[in-house]
Amino acid sequence: MDIIKSQKGYLTILTGKTDMGKSTITIYECSELLKSGQKVIFFSYEYCQSIIYNKLISHFKIGWGQLFNLNIIDANGLNLQSLVNIVRNKKGNVDSVYIDYLDLLRISTYGDVNDPNREQEQIQNIIKELASLAKEMDIPIVLLSQSGSSSNFERAVTHLNNMGEKVEDGNLIKMFIGKGEVINERIDYSNVVHVILVDGYNLKHYSSINIQEIYND
Repeated sequence: MDIIKSQKGYLTILTGKTDMGKSTITIYECSELLKSGQKVIFFSYEYCQSIIYNKLISHFKIGWGQLFNLNIIDANGLNLQSLVNIVRNKKGNVDSVYIDYLDLLRISTYGDVNDPNREQEQIQNIIKELASLAKEMDIPIVLLSQSGSSSNFERAVTHLNNMGEKVEDGNLIKMFIGKGEVINERIDYSNVVHVILVDGYNLKHYSSINIQEIYND
């Protein structure tokens, strides 16, 4: 199931409020790639390896043999240059890269700051570097990001658009994930989330998924 749009040579940013299911959907997509024989690197700044392995094996029915194509890296404290070097060293031996998530990668790279302008510049630098890496390696890289707790969708989209200002080659896919109200649609089942493609301020509904159903599939 194609939930997150990705493409060889492109960086995809998936952003949304906390607890929208970004990590779960990403791990699910990772399981689908592994089942098709692809080789995946998963940088986790939030969850330890055991949690991700448990989701893959218990919920998404990954076999032990398929796990040989997966490299989960506990990335807490890993800076951007170290991450880039790890991916480069796997050239020819990796099909997709997932990074969960941008905000913690920024802190690991630059340290914590209380200046929103500096934070924005640091985020733009990271995204520029990762977009260049995706093009250099000719692989899709998927980067997760928190949009904060704000319910102001327009502000979140503006923030997402600003992230890619330094990407010169245009190889950036921007996506936003949220519940039904994001696309002005009332839904009763709280486990359904929608993924929106963001092109400037033009929004396109890309996919929907029921989180509970992928666990029970």
